[in-house]
Order: sequence, then C-alpha cells, then structure tokens
Amino acid sequence: MANNSPRRSSARILQRGRKQHGLTLIELLVAMTLGLVLIGGVLSVVITTRQTLRVNENLAHMQESARFSFELMAREIREAGLVPCGTRLTANVLRTVGAPAMAWWADTDAGMLRGFDGAQDSTDIVAFGTAVGDRVAGTDAIVLLRPAGDENSFRQISLHDAGGTNFQFASATTYEDSDIVVVCDGRSSALFQIQTISNTPPRIQYGAATLNCSNALGSVGAQCVSAVAKTFDPDATVARWDPAFWYVGVDARGARSLYRARISKDAAGQIVTSREEMSPGVDDLQIDYLTRNRDTGNVLATSWIPASHVNLAAGWTSTTSEVVAARLTFALGSAEAVGSEGQRLQRQLIVVASLRNRDL
Repeated sequence: MANNSPRRSSARILQRGRKQHGLTLIELLVAMTLGLVLIGGVLSVVITTRQTLRVNENLAHMQESARFSFELMAREIREAGLVPCGTRLTANVLRTVGAPAMAWWADTDAGMLRGFDGAQDSTDIVAFGTAVGDRVAGTDAIVLLRPAGDENSFRQISLHDAGGTNFQFASATTYEDSDIVVVCDGRSSALFQIQTISNTPPRIQYGAATLNCSNALGSVGAQCVSAVAKTFDPDATVARWDPAFWYVGVDARGARSLYRARISKDAAGQIVTSREEMSPGVDDLQIDYLTRNRDTGNVLATSWIPASHVNLAAGWTSTTSEVVAARLTFALGSAEAVGSEGQRLQRQLIVVASLRNRDL
C-alpha cells in the first residue's frame, strides 16, 4: 500500500517531467545545422537573384547606350555624299590658296566616304594614342561628309546676289559667322564658308571668308581651279555642313567608347575638330565595304573588303570599285565584370548600311 501512496505517485510524475524539459546537446546541434542549411539556401537564392539582376541590367545598358549611336552612325553612312536638292556637289570653294592639303571635313575630292583600317593612321583627324579621346590602335574608323540631317538647319533663299556675294532670306536664320554650309538648287550645289550674317535684312555674306578661295559657286576643279560663276535660283536650299569621323577611342575611365569627331568653332571663330563620346563599352569596330564597277553595268563585287583593299583599288572615288555599302561589326563589353569567372559580358553587333546616293 505504501507504493501506491499519493506522495510517491506525485514524485514519479515530477521526475518524469524533469526528464522531458529542455534539449540535449545533440538535438541543439542538429537544429543549428538545419537552420544554417536553410539560411544558406535563402542566401544562395538572394545572391543568384542579385547576380541575375546585375547581368540583365548590364545587358540592358549595353543595348540602350549602343542603340542610338549605332542608328545615328548607320544613318550618316546612308546620307554620305547626299545633297538636299538631289544634285551632286559641283563647287567646293573651301580651298585656301597656297595650302592644297585640305582639312578632313572639307576634302570632298578624296571621297564623301573614306575608311581607315586598324593599321591605317588618321593623324590629320584623330591620331592613335592613349589619352582621352585618342583613337585605339587596331580598330577601324570612317569619315562621312554630308550636310546636317536636321531639317531645322535647312533654309530656302529668296535671292542670290552673286555680285554682292550674299544670299538673302525672307526671315531671320540661325546661321552664325564662319559656319560651313552647302547651297543647292535643281542643277548644282556649292560648299563654302559664311563670312558674316545679318538679320536686317536677313542674309549671309560669303565673299571674303577665310577659307573661301573663290566667289564663283557654279563649279570648280580640284585645288580650286577653273571656277565658274553662277546665280542660284530663288528657293534654293542652304544647309549646314555636318561631317563626321566615327572611331573607337579611349574614354575618361580608361576603357573604350565609340566616338564621333565633328567640326566646331573655337573662341576665335576658327573651325576645329572636336571629339564627342557617343556610346561607352564599345571595345572594337571593324568595317568592311561592298563595291561595284560602275563602268561595267554596276556589277557588284562578290565579297566584302576592308578599307586597305579599297584604297588599293584606286581610292574612294574610283568608278571601278565604288563603295555602295558598309558592314559594321561592333564588339561590346559590359561596364561591370558580371560574366562567368569574373569577366565582362561580351556581345557582337553587326549593322549594314547602304549609301542612298548609290542605290543598288
């Protein structure tokens, strides 16, 4: 009867309760291990998601930053050599007497489109180098001579006073002193420099501008010889000259970017070459050209050739190897090293542009 006493029964219950209270060391270690595995899995998902997001952001940035520049470059290739009125350039009076070596942006006799292979220097435009804005050795480049594509720069004249060497307009223009412009009508066109402008009445004077070798705008031979006078028709069009030199250059970060060199004016009003970064992350540019033989029925070449081969085939104004299209191959790199093994993402983009004034 003693074993069944209420006091002994209560003691057994309390003893069993004490044994069930708390965790053993092994149980604690197992719980911690499971918790660490769970936390590791969550962290792995977070890291993977973040890495994927960085990759997508870099890819999007590569495409976004490149799209506008590549479209602009292709458009300028298509417009190389075009004149607003559809006539060819018959007079280029930007020929300083005694200085036959023309600036790159005015040398139309050498070709409205001119290419440079990776080994061909362009010292007179942008030389190879390691400073910011210098051209990267081994990358191709291209010169495109054309009027501005912005229609706001186009103005129709009301009168050409050839004797007074000026063009008059019905209203004020946005042209400035020393601007380089092209004028054209249905029969011919001329490239020249404005001397001064006036808005009372609105007109541009071109007679004594520094770079003009002649007042005759009808036609002119190489080195500005045999100039022929002409009076342009009322409603002839005037447009700014907007040449470009596209190349891969060294950017301010020490990386590579797509650059566009253009003409601008310094404080003294002199025409100078300025460099503008267009698209970061362009590591390389290679350009090939498709030609045709205009003397034998516009027969197209069977393969694309580099710039050095175009030059060997009688230059950029040859009728037997006339360039009709350019194929641009861009090598793009991401800003961050988010690729495999800590490398930058690499992509290749190919763009083909045909010259509109040389329709196939």
